[in-house]
Amino acid sequence: MSKTNKIPLVKEIFYIIIISMLGCIGIVFSVLYIDTFSSGFWFNNSTVLTAVTVSIISTLTVLTIIFLNRAKQVIYKLFLIVVVSIAFLTIFLYILKISGILDKIDTVDKLRTYISSFGGFAVVFFILIQFLQVVVLPIPSFITVGAGVLLFGPLYGAIYSCLGIIIGSIIAFLVGRFFGFKVAKWLVGEESLKKGLKAIKGKDKIVLTFMFLFPFFPDDVLCFVAGITTISVSYFMSMTFIVRIITVFISSYSMNNSIIPYDTWWGILLWILFFVLTALLTYLVYKKGDRIEKLIFKKKKKVNK
Repeated sequence: MSKTNKIPLVKEIFYIIIISMLGCIGIVFSVLYIDTFSSGFWFNNSTVLTAVTVSIISTLTVLTIIFLNRAKQVIYKLFLIVVVSIAFLTIFLYILKISGILDKIDTVDKLRTYISSFGGFAVVFFILIQFLQVVVLPIPSFITVGAGVLLFGPLYGAIYSCLGIIIGSIIAFLVGRFFGFKVAKWLVGEESLKKGLKAIKGKDKIVLTFMFLFPFFPDDVLCFVAGITTISVSYFMSMTFIVRIITVFISSYSMNNSIIPYDTWWGILLWILFFVLTALLTYLVYKKGDRIEKLIFKKKKKVNK
C-alpha cells in the first residue's frame, strides 16, 4: 500500500475514534443525568428513558461513521453536529443538575428564592442569570423575567433584565457572526450558503425584527442565527436595544397585571385579539417581507436626506 493511500485511511480511523468517543460521552452523561432524578417522570420512567436515549445516541453515532466517506458529506456533517451537540449538552445538563441549580430555578418562585439568597449581590447575580439565559442556560425567559418582577418590582426588574438580556443578545450575535458562518459554510458549502443569504437579503431585517418583537419565536436562538445573515452589527445592536426594552417592559408589567388584566372579560378579549393580530402579521411579514422592508428603508433614506 502506497503512502498516499495510507493517509486517508489513517485519517478515517482517527475520525472514527473521535466520533465513537463523542458518542460514548453522550451516552455516559445522558445516563448519569437520568440517574440524578429521585422522583417525578424522569425517575418513574428512568429504565425506558435510558434505553431510548442510549439507542438514539448509538444510532446517530453509527450513522455518522457510516456516512463518513459517502458522497453526500452534508448528511455526515449534520450527523456529526448532532453527536457533538449531544455530547456537550449532556455534560452541561449533568453539571447543572448535580450542582443543584436546575432544581432551584425551574419555577418563578424557586428562582426568586435562589437569587434572594445572594443578599447584596442579588442584582448582579440576576443580571448574570439573564445573560446566561440568552447564551446558554435552558430557562424560559418568562421565568427569569417573572422572578425579576417578584424580586425588584416591574420597573427595576425590567431594567436589570434588559441589561443582562441585551448584553447576552449581542454576545450571541457575535458568536453567530464569527463562528456560525464558518460552521454553516462547512456544512453546506460556501457557494450554497452565499446563495441562501442572497435569497433572504432584502427582507432579513424586517423578518428578524418582527420575530424579536413578538413572543412566539425563540428570540434567543435567533440572536445566533442573525449573526449568519447580512444584517450589520450596528443595525442588530440598535434593533436589539430598542426591541428588548419594549418586550421586556411589556412582559414585566403584563406579569404584574398592570397593562391588560387577565381577570376581566375585556382583558381576556384583548389578549385573544393580540394573538390573532400577531398570527396575521406573521403571515404578512413572511409573504411580503421584502416589499415591506424596501418601503420602510426607502422612506428612512428620504427622511435622512
